[in-house]
Amino acid sequence: MTETELLKKISDDLDFLKAKVLEIEKSLELIDSELHPVGEEYLERLEDIKKEGTISGSEFEKKFGVKL
Repeated sequence: MTETELLKKISDDLDFLKAKVLEIEKSLELIDSELHPVGEEYLERLEDIKKEGTISGSEFEKKFGVKL
């Protein structure tokens, strides 16, 4: 097998594996959504949290007065 043929086979194998990983991810998302339905309001809140970012434990304690 020439180097070119070997590289082509590796490329084809990687394409196959990428497709399989995408199928698995879709299956997992479907299973997860069936097992753990999430209300739209929670998804919206999660998006808000992602936009706001997170804070450290000490910042949380200062902001909310709660000791972690």
